[in-house]
Amino acid sequence: MRERSLDLARPAPLARHAMASMAFTLLTCMSAPAALAQSTDSSADLKAEIAQMRQQMQAQQQVMQKMQQRLDELEAKEAAPRAQATAEAPSQPAKPALVTPSSELAAAKAAQYHPPSAPAGVSEPLPEGYVRLGDTGNLLKVDLVAQVDAMADKSYMGAQDLFVPSSIPVRGAPFYGSGWRSNMSSKQSVFRMDFRRDTDYGTLKVVYKNNFFGSGTGDMPYNLQYFYGELDNPHFILLAGYNISAFTDIDAFPNTLDYEGPNSFTFKYGPQIRFSPILYKNGDSLLTLPLSMEKPNADITTVEGFNTYSRRPDFVFGLRWETPTYHIQWANLYRDLRVESATARTRGTNGYATQLTGSSKLFERDSVQGWVSSGRGYANFLQDISGLGLDAAFNTQGDLRGIRARGAGAGYTHGWSDVLSSSLSYGYLRISPQSNLLINQTLPKSTKFGSLNLAWQFSERAMVGIEYLWGQNIDLTDARGQGQRIQTTLRYDLNP
Repeated sequence: MRERSLDLARPAPLARHAMASMAFTLLTCMSAPAALAQSTDSSADLKAEIAQMRQQMQAQQQVMQKMQQRLDELEAKEAAPRAQATAEAPSQPAKPALVTPSSELAAAKAAQYHPPSAPAGVSEPLPEGYVRLGDTGNLLKVDLVAQVDAMADKSYMGAQDLFVPSSIPVRGAPFYGSGWRSNMSSKQSVFRMDFRRDTDYGTLKVVYKNNFFGSGTGDMPYNLQYFYGELDNPHFILLAGYNISAFTDIDAFPNTLDYEGPNSFTFKYGPQIRFSPILYKNGDSLLTLPLSMEKPNADITTVEGFNTYSRRPDFVFGLRWETPTYHIQWANLYRDLRVESATARTRGTNGYATQLTGSSKLFERDSVQGWVSSGRGYANFLQDISGLGLDAAFNTQGDLRGIRARGAGAGYTHGWSDVLSSSLSYGYLRISPQSNLLINQTLPKSTKFGSLNLAWQFSERAMVGIEYLWGQNIDLTDARGQGQRIQTTLRYDLNP
């Protein structure tokens, strides 16, 4: 390549001949007026000289064309190796993705039947649909879910966009026995991004997801769900960021069209660090030990002048056995619940809970899910009573006491075909506060939940469904109320 560049730098013999010819032509043109003056009487000589000049110019044009052709040939020879290297680059095999125990399990689960009613954007995305971001080594998958829910309630519901049995008015309460009403919502629409790349320590994933069930104003208030990084290693999984609590088993969530789901399901988001060592592996099956440290967010009924705080984070530890067709998880939660006043008066108690969850594939397209939990001071984890201040409360002696709660539920999904499915779910929740606690007696003591739906995947990326929901609310005075809802859903999922 260097010698070829030197050849181009110095004039070739052909080029030197062309330059000399051009110089001769210019001299000839300059001397033409003198010759014309000496032979003005001879028009024949003038015509002969003009004809000769034309012939010389045509010869020079031919020389220039040959020079240009020679230059084109030399440039083509230089460009050929570069073009060949560029053409061969895409055909070179990409570096194979790291295979970890959890990625093998995820691939095995992805090949199974997914009912049309399954919640969108929740589980590990399918392996298809990732794009490579240049030569950075990063892969990206973007999923957009556009969904609209149309709801008709038999009576007033405190939560219009969600079916929350604890918000059903009881006898004697405002709006009890009110008539039918309707609502529409697109808050279940989702934006999700999954980044991943292979590193020396395993596969690094960064996951972002939001929907629109935020606390702001308007029809679509922003709500962050996931923003975490996860290192997937052959020996462990290390997660850090904003995610669902390790106490929550999202794989046991039943396939409801309603976003809230069963009243007794444990569901909580927050900042956390989670370390899950792999204790045992057998084929695609894994035994892991999830250990998590999470932001507490204590939910306590306080008296005037006191604010909630915690001296330490929430701690979760458990045991999870997972195969491609079923899983079972045992999780335990430990909390520190405290209040303090501006005068440094403090009161505190402990919170704790244990939970057993699981799911299993049945037959070709059927599946079953189940969960049971019990404890004290963990109401903020329970769907139906989160945010009601039922983790703990003061008693008449001025001491802080955790409130006992328990919940259970189950779900069953039947696939009529590859594109048609039905799901049934039920939940039961109860709290048992001490009689001398200073809490509002209109708060729920027990709630029940039931749902039945039919969903049709009428296109690869589109689903329509209808769901019947029923709920019951019993407050601490034993006053009761019931609510019913019919919900229809239309969903488009761009890249699941």
